Amino acid sequence: MRRPFARRRAVRVAGLALVLALAAALGLGLATARLPFPLAVLSPPPATVVAARNGLPLRLYLAPDEAWRFPTRLPAIAPILPRLIVAAEDRHFFRHPGVNPLSLARAALSNLRAGHVVSGGSTITMQLARLAEPKPRTLAGKCREALAALALERRLSKAAILERYLNMAPYGGNIVGIGAASLLYLGKTPDRLSLAEAALFTVIPRAPNALDPLRHPREAKAARDALLAAMARRGVIDPKAADEAMAAPVPAKLAAPPFVAPQFCELARQAAPAAIRVDTTLDPAVQKAASDILRGRKAGLAAQGIGAAAAVVLDVASRDVLALVGSTDYFGDARFGQINGAVIRRSPGSALKPFLYAMGLDAGLVFPQSQLLDIPTAFAGYKPKNYDGLFRGRVTTEQALVTSLNVPAVRLLNAVGPAPFLDTLRLAGLSSLDKPAGHYGLSLVLGGGEVTLLALANAYADLASLGEHRPPKLLAGPAGPGTRLFSPEASAMVTEMLAKVERPDLPTSWDRALAVPAVAWKTGTSYGHRDAWAVGYSADRVIGVWVGNMDGTPVKGISGAVHAGPILFELFRAVEPRGSRLAVPAWCNIREVEVCADSRELPGPDCPRRVTARIIPGVTRLGPCPVHGRQLVDAASGKALSADCLASHEAASVVVSRYPAELVSWWRATGIPFEVPPEPEPGCGAPAGPGPRIVSPSPATPYVYRRDAPAEAQRIALRADAPADSHRLSWYADGELIAQGGPGDRLFWQPSPGRKRLVCVDDRGRLDAVTVRVD
Repeated sequence: MRRPFARRRAVRVAGLALVLALAAALGLGLATARLPFPLAVLSPPPATVVAARNGLPLRLYLAPDEAWRFPTRLPAIAPILPRLIVAAEDRHFFRHPGVNPLSLARAALSNLRAGHVVSGGSTITMQLARLAEPKPRTLAGKCREALAALALERRLSKAAILERYLNMAPYGGNIVGIGAASLLYLGKTPDRLSLAEAALFTVIPRAPNALDPLRHPREAKAARDALLAAMARRGVIDPKAADEAMAAPVPAKLAAPPFVAPQFCELARQAAPAAIRVDTTLDPAVQKAASDILRGRKAGLAAQGIGAAAAVVLDVASRDVLALVGSTDYFGDARFGQINGAVIRRSPGSALKPFLYAMGLDAGLVFPQSQLLDIPTAFAGYKPKNYDGLFRGRVTTEQALVTSLNVPAVRLLNAVGPAPFLDTLRLAGLSSLDKPAGHYGLSLVLGGGEVTLLALANAYADLASLGEHRPPKLLAGPAGPGTRLFSPEASAMVTEMLAKVERPDLPTSWDRALAVPAVAWKTGTSYGHRDAWAVGYSADRVIGVWVGNMDGTPVKGISGAVHAGPILFELFRAVEPRGSRLAVPAWCNIREVEVCADSRELPGPDCPRRVTARIIPGVTRLGPCPVHGRQLVDAASGKALSADCLASHEAASVVVSRYPAELVSWWRATGIPFEVPPEPEPGCGAPAGPGPRIVSPSPATPYVYRRDAPAEAQRIALRADAPADSHRLSWYADGELIAQGGPGDRLFWQPSPGRKRLVCVDDRGRLDAVTVRVD
């Protein structure tokens, strides 16, 4: 009787145990079905690394919580570290489900025997759970860690858990994770850890403050060596290797964080604000060369009242920004050192002229050997002047650009149009020119707007790239799509002209020197003597230099050629030590033709002298020579005959030169002799030809009559450009004669309020008229 009863009771106990086990399993399953914290907690916001094109860090930025934290993938960590971590912290890591009951029991027994906590028994997964959600080290806290560890193991692989642990382990202060620890303690990446270093980084997380090697080097070394000895005894590492590792010192100070090109790094970080790692285009060697050169020039510039300099170096093909120096002393100059001179807006002076000449070439208005007028010119009251205050009469387009003459450039801009020119500059990336074309007017080509050094240098790269625009690149990656701004032919012609600008390093013989880069370059000096620029390009590099004062303080005598140019060529010699050559591609549609030397138009049979010119066929506008032509004259007197006098006079044909009226007017004013066409034979008319052109007064100029001022003090100059065969000019206001005199005489008109019609008539009967308003 008792045996069946005992059997039934055993069955009941077994059943109850099974039910309890199932209930426990169900409860455990429910308890670990979801994490007690979001999984994202295991990926806290990282610090940011801005890296150079070769992968080396340039600058580090703290995470939002002010921690140094650089997440690192497990394959990028030296294998010895995870091996030591597992062996020392959780040897059964790859076999347990997140909790090791034997370890917990052994730890509990040890703690009971000691009367205090001497062992935690936590697995790596449990430690990760505690790092994710720190709790007091109580029995309840340990239970929550165990449940969280079981939940983690259901969601993450062992490799993922180990990787997250290594990235969240505390290493003292605000250093979190092996990436930050390796970089800040050792100055290297964690894939290069030695055995001694891996052992140290294994023990520090156990007590980050007590084992801080900087504050407690003995304790840290003792803990490391104890670990190495234990691992050698267990056969995890070779005893000889352990002995060698024990002889290594622990770090005595933190490695200095990299701080290269700080202003470039700020721009790169702004360009990729959400990136953990910002891989850039910067070349550390080029950056160092540029920084050293600008720093070396600092004292010399300061002695002349120039307190700042900036430089950029770009790759022509890729538009990679290889170097960017925003100031010469980032920390030493407390007031201006941290201002980025490469991206501040400043007036470029004449540095925009090459783009206007490229437009003029593409419009067919000019070619390198064509002639432009460099004479006093007024545009509705705006009177541009050359830098030296002189005028040269006729100059070639090449001379005007190479010597940076202002008047020919403004006259060309008047022909091209300020609005189209402004549109082209904006397409070239000069977005700081953000006002309407009317705001800048014709002064735009002389620096009437503001640009940045980086954008300007990249625009010169457009010329170096045969007229194709691409934006500058700070971040690693392929170049963006190109936009055609100028034809290859116009770009090549501008390059040839800019290569003839006299260099400060070798003014006359650079092309015969060895290992000297050929450079097409241009300078600029802003109005008011505030900014000096030099921008140039070789076959492979574009370099821009700006010098001035960050607060805009003017410097008397500052000059792009004198102050920025020498720095530009020192930079070129540094970044291209083997030299380079500029070449016009053979496929460019450029042809040599003969033109008349005087007019630079197609020569007729009467042109006495011809020169060779380079033009763009089908684009360059060439007409018949307007200067040299045949004129019938009386064989005896040499005076001009008209057709109706040929029957009564013996006629002879002579070559006559007729120059533009405004050029003739300037020749007259400056006393330069010129050929005058023959006067008409008395009783015979002569071909009228072009007559005078009124220059002043201008219908575009507002005139105001002041009633509180004497009338005789309110006079307007009467001036007209007259051809060479005009000898006397008569001026009329509303049909009333108001003045007479030679084309070069100083004549004035004393107006009264109202709308007035002015007429200028020369002694040949040719006239010009304008309507002006006097308010």
